[in-house]
Amino acid sequence: MKQKRPLWVFVLSLAVFLGFIVIAFVNNVKDYVNDSVFMIFILAFLYTTYNSFKLKPWIFLLITFAFALHNLGIFGYYNVSPVFLQWDHITHLVGEFAAGVFVYNFFFVSGILNGKKNKMEKFNIILFIVLAALGIGVFVEFMEFYGYLAFGEGLGIFGHGLGDINTEFINSEWFNTMFDLMYNFAGALMGVLFCRYVVKYK
Repeated sequence: MKQKRPLWVFVLSLAVFLGFIVIAFVNNVKDYVNDSVFMIFILAFLYTTYNSFKLKPWIFLLITFAFALHNLGIFGYYNVSPVFLQWDHITHLVGEFAAGVFVYNFFFVSGILNGKKNKMEKFNIILFIVLAALGIGVFVEFMEFYGYLAFGEGLGIFGHGLGDINTEFINSEWFNTMFDLMYNFAGALMGVLFCRYVVKYK
């Protein structure tokens, strides 16, 4: 039976990013208008394909939350993080956590992961899930690189700024990229473990 798509999750998510657009104009940080519009398109696509991707309301909102963390860069968090970790790494960690949950849920609900499988088969599928979630992170890195080539210095996904240089230890673009990849892996793994042992998708 085809599940009904809950309109409220998309309306709530849309309201969040429309709010970010207003804040971006008020704070004169208009690069984040582009990011907000881009994320609205992604969320619209996910809502349109809600049943195909076997989504659930809490997973849709988790993705919205991950996107929203990025847009908090409006307040300069990529330059000066409000927490002990660089804001860029927070967004990578939470974003990949959401990606891990998204992919794991799809594999489980589709019947690929569950059922009569031995431990090695399940391990191989879970490994593939982690790698698939990391693939989403790689796509994001490609977008950031395209943004740099197309737009140069600036803020947001399509700009190149301090968030692409700063790390917790050494300010270097190479170190920043390596840290991004490590936080991506940690986030994807945490998302998979969360589904398996907290949500208990077995």
